[in-house]
Amino acid sequence: MDSRLLLLTGRGHAEASSSRREIAEEALAERNRARLGGRPLPAYGSVAEYAAALAPRTACMTLLAGSGSRWATSLAAAAARGEASGPEADPARPRGLYPVRDFLRGGARIPIAAYALAAVDGIGCHLIVVRGWEAEIDAEILAPLGITERRYFTQDAPHGKPLGHGDAAWQCRELWRGADYVVTNFGGDANSRRTILSSLLVLDALRAMGEDVGLIVPAAPFDSPAYPIGLDAEGLPRSFGHAKLQGSFPVGGPVGAPGGSPPGKGYANVGVRVYSAPALLEQVQSFRERCWVEGEGYAIPGNDPAGHEFALDNVDAELARQGRARMLAIARPEELTPAKSLGEIPAFEAAARSVVVEDISP
Repeated sequence: MDSRLLLLTGRGHAEASSSRREIAEEALAERNRARLGGRPLPAYGSVAEYAAALAPRTACMTLLAGSGSRWATSLAAAAARGEASGPEADPARPRGLYPVRDFLRGGARIPIAAYALAAVDGIGCHLIVVRGWEAEIDAEILAPLGITERRYFTQDAPHGKPLGHGDAAWQCRELWRGADYVVTNFGGDANSRRTILSSLLVLDALRAMGEDVGLIVPAAPFDSPAYPIGLDAEGLPRSFGHAKLQGSFPVGGPVGAPGGSPPGKGYANVGVRVYSAPALLEQVQSFRERCWVEGEGYAIPGNDPAGHEFALDNVDAELARQGRARMLAIARPEELTPAKSLGEIPAFEAAARSVVVEDISP
């Protein structure tokens, strides 16, 4: 009989959302049943004990390196209308530093990126990818959250602009290569701690069971998702729809296949990835060796040739091609509510409130 985790990360992926509250316990049970060389592994007495054991083996890489063109444009438009002023409206500041309503501490305001950093706090060591502004991040985000241990990494822009989050992971590889797991998230999303921790425990449990899994993709259901995950007949991800990438399946997955999505419906990642660190290291090194063009940047087939970027999406697509990626559809759609312009702040705040309320509930 297939294990419950294999079912929920495969053919039974549609059942995962109803197991959102229990899946961490299921991962614990599977991990405690696992055998290594026919002998049982040391057992954990609770999810909290399991998570605490994984924390020293996990690096949490939060990408907080820029503002985004839509954000800068919306700030400029608001300033022209006389609606944006003060240091928070500086378009040079990372979008993640912009103040929004604080549902984490019950205060008045806290920067956008506080939600992403709070979601991974305690799950592993903090590795924050930046392009400056470290003092402001410390003072405005980390200090209010009580986060004192972190490492910053400044992403180099060899040709005038950063060349993608895959390149960022490659550049800072020496800071996470000793870990067993790497969690990546973005400083502008309404991340859920429950989703991230459950995904990490599931990945560790699957690997303890002997499964060669290099990536867990937390996902949520959407109507006509902009970045759909294409599933095969076994419910395994085989493509990731993205404007910068070529997909091997149509939008929404291979329509009509048992694991595929019906037209107009589908799953999408919510901006979080949980990798086996060795698998991530293997991939970032491979893309760098195969696709780096000195003096230009990356030349990755299927990517926008003018951008010369290397995205984590490329890593995901390769692991999916190898059959080493799994989708875990336990995330909530609210988690994918980034504030990429000032006009999206109210929606972000509503999503953040909903996610935080659930995360702190029993």
